[in-house]
Amino acid sequence: MDFVTAKLALGWVGLALFLGMAAAAWIGNRVRTRRTDAANDAEEGYLLSAALALLGLLIAFTFSLAVSRYDDRRELVVQEANAIGTAWLRAGVRGDPAGRELQAAIADYTEVRLGLSRLEPADQVEAATGRQQVLVWNKVRALVATDTSPIPAGAVAAVNEMFDMAGARKAERAARIPGEVLFVLMAYTVIAAGIVGYVLGANARRHRAVTAILFLLLTMAITLILDLDRPRSGAITVSQQPMWDVQASMRP
Repeated sequence: MDFVTAKLALGWVGLALFLGMAAAAWIGNRVRTRRTDAANDAEEGYLLSAALALLGLLIAFTFSLAVSRYDDRRELVVQEANAIGTAWLRAGVRGDPAGRELQAAIADYTEVRLGLSRLEPADQVEAATGRQQVLVWNKVRALVATDTSPIPAGAVAAVNEMFDMAGARKAERAARIPGEVLFVLMAYTVIAAGIVGYVLGANARRHRAVTAILFLLLTMAITLILDLDRPRSGAITVSQQPMWDVQASMRP
C-alpha cells in the first residue's frame, strides 16, 4: 500500500511538471507567433541547443547526487547488519548467563531496528532504538562486571560500532538533495520548455509529437530523481534484506 501511495504521489508531481512544460512551450510559441519581425534562424537554434545541454548537465548532476545518497544508504544497511551480527557473536563467546542475556538484548534491538524495514514511523523507531540501546548497554556493563578477561572488550567495541551504525543511518536518511537544487532544476526545465516553444515558432505543430516525447523523457528523469531522494516514502527503497538475514542467524 505504501508503494502504491508513493507511486501515486510521484505520478501527480510528474503530471504537474509535464503540464507545466507544455504550458511554458505554448506560451513561448504564442510569444513567437505574435512577433511579426521574428524569424527562425540558426542563432536561435544554437540558443536552444545550449539551453538543453545545460539542462542535461543539471539533470546529470542531480541524478548523480541522488544515486550516491542511495548507494550510501544501501552500504550503511549492510554495515549495521554486520555490526549487529558481530556484537551478537562476541556476546556469546563465553556461553554464560550474562553473555546469553546480552545476546537476547541484541536480538530485541535487531527487532526494533527492523521497524525501518517495515516502514514504521522513523521517529518511533528511533525512540525505541534509544530505549533499547540503554538496555543493551546495561547488559554490556553486567558482562564486563563478571569477567575481567580481554573477552568483554571485543563485545564492548562491537556494541559501540552497532550503535554508531544506527546513528549513521539516521543521519544519512536526513541527508536529502537541497530543496534549492530541486527548485532550480524544475524551474530551469520549465523555462527550457518555453524556449523550445519559442524557437519552434510556426513549426511547433509539426514537431508536436517529438516535443511531447522530449517533455515525457524529462519528466521521467526528474521524477526518478525525486523518488531516489525519498529514502522511506519513495517507490525505490533500499533493500533491508541484510537486517532480516542477521536476525535469522540469531535463531537457534
